[in-house]
Amino acid sequence: MNFPIDPTAPASATVEAAPARAPFSRVDPLAGTLPRVLFFLTVLYGGALFWIAQRPPLADLPQHAAQVMLLRDLLDHASPWQGLVQANLLTPYLVGYGLALPLTYLMPVAAALKCVMMLAYFGFVASCVGFRRHLHGDPRLDWLFVPGCFGFAFQWGFYTFLVAAPLGVLFIWLTHGYATALSVKKGVAIAVAGAVLFFCHGLVFLFACAVGVGFVLSKVRPLARSVTALAPFVPLGLLCIAFVLHSRATDPLLGQAVPDIVGFKWGWNLHRVLSLPVYVWGMSKGAAVYLPLVGLMCAAPWLWRDRINPDRAAVVPMLAVTVVWFVVPDAALKTGFLFHRFALFLLPAYALMFCGPQASASGVRAASSGSVRDVLRGVGVQVAIIAGCWIFLADQTARLHRFAAENAPLAKLLARTEPGQRALNLVFDRESPAYGSPTAYMHQALWYQAEKHGFVDFNFATFVPQIVRFRPGMLPLQAPALDGDPRRFDWTKDNARQYRYFFVHKAEPMPANFFANKECDVVLVTQEGEWSLYERRSCR
Repeated sequence: MNFPIDPTAPASATVEAAPARAPFSRVDPLAGTLPRVLFFLTVLYGGALFWIAQRPPLADLPQHAAQVMLLRDLLDHASPWQGLVQANLLTPYLVGYGLALPLTYLMPVAAALKCVMMLAYFGFVASCVGFRRHLHGDPRLDWLFVPGCFGFAFQWGFYTFLVAAPLGVLFIWLTHGYATALSVKKGVAIAVAGAVLFFCHGLVFLFACAVGVGFVLSKVRPLARSVTALAPFVPLGLLCIAFVLHSRATDPLLGQAVPDIVGFKWGWNLHRVLSLPVYVWGMSKGAAVYLPLVGLMCAAPWLWRDRINPDRAAVVPMLAVTVVWFVVPDAALKTGFLFHRFALFLLPAYALMFCGPQASASGVRAASSGSVRDVLRGVGVQVAIIAGCWIFLADQTARLHRFAAENAPLAKLLARTEPGQRALNLVFDRESPAYGSPTAYMHQALWYQAEKHGFVDFNFATFVPQIVRFRPGMLPLQAPALDGDPRRFDWTKDNARQYRYFFVHKAEPMPANFFANKECDVVLVTQEGEWSLYERRSCR
């Protein structure tokens, strides 16, 4: 993960950065080569986590897998659902789905998505390391780039957001180089790269553009020149406006208020103030156990006598994360968990603010004459951070293995189904005790759509950004309500006759009359653990 120093960086910065490695190599192997080897092995270890569970406990991932296979069938003119849904290529999810689609011809859809996510994880860490080197930051802080990749966004299964994250960092890196040395060529590159990023994920695009604008305003003087320098961002703003207008005209919800789909929620309370450092590690209260490690990571640059980067623009990404943390709403435009997912960027943005104490001639002398006590303190802090990251990844490993065993019965249900049928997902118990997630089973039944070309409600085809959406007038408006509370199920109101299969996840036995109706016979096909499969058979 070695990246060349950006040739556009000021000469003074390059000169200052040159001696930065010397003190690390002179002090002790624990402060030089060994941590880099351990860091590389740790990143590889993280990549293995994606492959432990065949169907991971990532809440939204089955919906994204279902979208990819639905798109594939539509493009192959082999979908039985062409009268129900239609492709929507003007979507900010285009890149994420487009990368997975060709892989589905070579491997199962679950493996295709996990492969893309793993590569995105490697890309995120590598791009953060590269940008840190561009800023001449402290390499000991590279460990802060790893844990957030397995936090809130990962456990919610925000597939397209995770795929966009490394491209967002690369775009931020590109805008910093542009703000440092303006040129028409770099401006054109920003406009093109920004358009690509937009079609990867809208939220990452907006965040990266905000950071880029911050770089220009903070580095380019005078103010009039900085305003002119923002020209590459103008076409990107127009692209956003065009998308918003198009989305309003083609919204499958047609402006209707639907139960359990929140249009807007501010969500500002004391919980928000304390939550983002927890979301670095997960989505439940149990992740708070890692708060002391967050504290140690935040204290590390001060204990190591690092200093704020002389390039003051290095603080802009952290300022942007802080604005997201405290200002961005909880939900907007029928999209939830807006600020929560940016926990992924919290520790990386913090790490990028600092450069080591060796970044100047006086700094080198200070490091060389430092006491043994200072050296041991520095090594001890680094060892503690490394150990904390390994404990976190080991915990993830154990929980994923437990979930794989806990969710094994789903495979038996899928084996009892015929392909190409419509199904209803009725999840009474979303929580996975094995993985410790409150939403792990939320959309697991969508693996039937992804693997057997069926169609399962509740379906992400409801939402504007999806690459496959309901045709006008085909949206089952009760499905979102059932996704929130399956106890609302009513045979007549939910037009349940259209479903052949009913996937039920419930710890307690189902009420005997739950599917009672005067139209069709519904029978229990199989029950495996907390999973039950019901089938609608003959109808009168």
